[in-house]
Amino acid sequence: MAIPVVVDAPSGISAIAYFTTILEKNAPIFFLIVARIFGLTLQAPFFSAKSLPPQVRATLITSLAMMYMIVIRPEAKGIPDNMILYTVTMIQEILIGVAFGFCASIIVSAIQAAGEIMDVQMGMSMVMLFNPQTKSQSSAMGRLFYQIELTVFVFAHGHLYLLAAFFNTFEMVPIGKFNFSNPIVIGEYIQIVSKLFYVSLQLSLPILIVLFIVDFSLGITNKVSPQINVLELNFAMKPVTGMIILLILMSSLISMMGEYTSEKINDGVAIIKVMGKAVKIDDNRRKQNKYLNPPE
Repeated sequence: MAIPVVVDAPSGISAIAYFTTILEKNAPIFFLIVARIFGLTLQAPFFSAKSLPPQVRATLITSLAMMYMIVIRPEAKGIPDNMILYTVTMIQEILIGVAFGFCASIIVSAIQAAGEIMDVQMGMSMVMLFNPQTKSQSSAMGRLFYQIELTVFVFAHGHLYLLAAFFNTFEMVPIGKFNFSNPIVIGEYIQIVSKLFYVSLQLSLPILIVLFIVDFSLGITNKVSPQINVLELNFAMKPVTGMIILLILMSSLISMMGEYTSEKINDGVAIIKVMGKAVKIDDNRRKQNKYLNPPE
């Protein structure tokens, strides 16, 4: 029989005492919720920033876990009593959060990759900048596109939509149930990841086409007038041409970034829905096996 989470607070009790009471009665399920949210903060854009202090991250995870626990009222059904099995379940919950956050972070990686592709074609790939959010080196255009995408993500309330979508994962995939080896889950994940290259190419394609025309024109110029130093002309023309085209198309690119961000959050919901279907399929299969092979 399912055990509902106790959330009725007696009158006159303080918030800290109320939290302690809930934690004492529902500690196993609370830490599983914490594990899933922790997985989200490992991959999700904005929440996974390396510059975010650990104290702030821990406070955020604990606060969200407490809120989800009170609002959702999850059931403690199926949570193992054995410590080893409970640890395995906790790892599974972390992977669910990572899976959802990764789907949302794909768009950030794709947009940064689009900027780096532009840098290669513009001859600026050797200019590397340190990104404090990811603690890694990235090209100038890659860093610019990364910052623009994060700005669009926050100003479009993407972090709130992300949390709202993540809120629904507890209903789609109940706590303590997980299936990542199901073929439909793997197929959906491959389909989502494959869109990364499509997004990068679509964002960088206008500048790639213009720079190809510049290269073609310089090639013809070299054939017509060999005395012109095309190499030096190429170094001067391509960065300037690329920046001019980028300024012209910037508003359209930002609009596309917003659309792709919303799409990737929906992809995260889609992968969780598929995982929920896989859980139901496995449950039905177990019930059928139990019916066909009753215990003696």
